[in-house]
Amino acid sequence: MTRMIVSTEMRQLIMRKATMRGLLIVATSIILVQPGVQAQSFVVSVSNPTDSDRPDEVIELDWTTVTEHDTSFSEKRARVVDAGTGDEVLSQVLDRDADGTPDALLFLVSLWSNETRAYRVEARGRGELKPRVDVMHDAYRDDVAWESDRIAFRTYGRGLWEADEFEPLVSSGIDVWAKRVRDLIVRKWYGKGYAEYHVDSGEGADFYSVGPTLGAGGTAVFVGDELIRAENFADYRIIAEGPIRIIFELIYPKRADSELSITETKRITMDAGQYLFKSESTFQTADGGELDYAVGFVKRKEGVVGSSKRSTAGWMWLSVWGPMERNNGGHGNLGTAALLPTARVLDVDETDDYYLARLRAKSGEPTVQYVGAGWTASGDFTSVEDWWDMLDRFAARLEHPFGVTVK
Repeated sequence: MTRMIVSTEMRQLIMRKATMRGLLIVATSIILVQPGVQAQSFVVSVSNPTDSDRPDEVIELDWTTVTEHDTSFSEKRARVVDAGTGDEVLSQVLDRDADGTPDALLFLVSLWSNETRAYRVEARGRGELKPRVDVMHDAYRDDVAWESDRIAFRTYGRGLWEADEFEPLVSSGIDVWAKRVRDLIVRKWYGKGYAEYHVDSGEGADFYSVGPTLGAGGTAVFVGDELIRAENFADYRIIAEGPIRIIFELIYPKRADSELSITETKRITMDAGQYLFKSESTFQTADGGELDYAVGFVKRKEGVVGSSKRSTAGWMWLSVWGPMERNNGGHGNLGTAALLPTARVLDVDETDDYYLARLRAKSGEPTVQYVGAGWTASGDFTSVEDWWDMLDRFAARLEHPFGVTVK
């Protein structure tokens, strides 16, 4: 049934005519709004400015923009529907600083090249839509693991290093859990146990060897030309758990066996549908000055090829591609990569152990890079050219964000 918003004057006119004609006004067909009363929905127009199809992009509306239309919006009363079809789209109220107050409303869209679509934001409860990202802390191993519906990762806490029941591992490296399903799997795989998730039983597996290295896109600092890795994280904080975006922080204190007085707080953000996550490292030095840091990828067996390529004016990428480790059913090829801001990159190098990018940071100021991995068995990549094309398209997203207009 069509709904109308009418003024007090219009309401009086309708009622006079209805009374004269003996008609009954049906309350559900008309919203009678006093002047100054806010509507419980508004429309957002989203435009793709590029010639490429762009699936799974997150639109972020500042929470003040949402509530200025109606004060009844809240964490539990905010949903988004496609204005053309009426279908609900996946959305999330985000508290990005974990202070208990919403900061933004997120919703997930997919647009064809040069397409514009309208979405209606409503002060109503959200439906039970399937989440597409997840993050968890595994207390038994002291890991933090995270994933989108495309790929999964984990890294290690001090419990893994210090606990008697484990072989000690001192590492701040990033592990890759390669998936060939769109399901969220990290909780399920931890439930299966260490031996089981290293074997592919149809969903993928942990075929990636990290050990005491940077793994797939870990960070370290340079002292002269010496690369100093952090130890396992000492603390963590999960800030957002989905269903569109996860955010968490890892705290790396000063190394116990080093005179180097540098700490690192790493903030990781990952969105639905993506193979890359945003990695922001804030280094703190004793003198508050600048330092050089690295984003690196450990060299793997089986003739893996490292490559770097300048992608756009603002971003370049460092990529490693080659066969997946062949143990326990490993097959296909794995790509790993970091998308890096060109203004910070000092050099790209190859050592005996790593493919590295060297970048400049300032104490107390967050650095930004995007790190990720992709497996040919996922179905999205058949060749290294497909992987490189994904990196180019991701950089183009950063360079040319969607246009968003609130009506």
